[in-house]
Amino acid sequence: MVEIKYDRQERIPGWDQTKLSEATVAVVGAGALGNHVCLGLSGLGIGTIKIYDFDLIEAHNLNRQSLFCEADIGKNKAEVLAERLEERNSSIFVIGVDDRIEEDTIETIMRNVDVIIDCVDLISVRKILNYYCIRHDIPMIHGGISWIGGQTGILTRKTPCINCIFPQAIQDTELLEETSCIQKPEPSVVYTSQVVAGLMVNLVRQVLMPLPSDVKISSGLLKIDFRFEVPFYFEPIKRLPNCKCLEILKEVDPAILKLEKRKLRAQKKQDMAEIAEILVKKK
Repeated sequence: MVEIKYDRQERIPGWDQTKLSEATVAVVGAGALGNHVCLGLSGLGIGTIKIYDFDLIEAHNLNRQSLFCEADIGKNKAEVLAERLEERNSSIFVIGVDDRIEEDTIETIMRNVDVIIDCVDLISVRKILNYYCIRHDIPMIHGGISWIGGQTGILTRKTPCINCIFPQAIQDTELLEETSCIQKPEPSVVYTSQVVAGLMVNLVRQVLMPLPSDVKISSGLLKIDFRFEVPFYFEPIKRLPNCKCLEILKEVDPAILKLEKRKLRAQKKQDMAEIAEILVKKK
């Protein structure tokens, strides 16, 4: 087999293919978003890709999960996706893990990775991933899609967590639907997963191999809503008081919380000074 070459992307100023070739990335979820994210990682030349999914391929997956075909129906998603990626690029190592991510198993099955990519459907699983990442200081690329758009962002120890992002009402609804015998799956289309996946792959590249041309990423989410005339916008996120991420940080990296408190006090002083200046001008 002819080895894939990366000469086109290596022409970009500051590009270091070695950093990508030596990286290990975990992709959790091999559905629509996971398919297109993995395709992008393969094209980047990520050296090792670990794909986690316990689900089986069904006929209704094929219009959105573009690397699967009719002959794959009934097979495990992670394993088939791993085989398909290695067929496309023999210079990378891909492993499909037919396993469920749970709080009491993640420490065993998720090891030695540089970045974790969230392509799952359930907030409860995202929280398990995110808390694991905070404990082990691993960047997590979050992504979510619907038929109208989606969102993505980088979550680290220095940012709010998944629990801070999703309102409790949404999380409560998810738990009810999981235990209900009547489940109403969200509508899904191929183009939102392709767009969001591309943005997520770019964030993976920025984490593993920053370029001089990169814009500094703020703490928040890049959101897309195709119902708007300008569909792309940025939404800041803030830590929730008494969130579990604060509890974990107190244990593993309390210096981050101290720094955040100093920044918050400085911002309040600046705000008060600006208010005082406005009041003086009004007199």
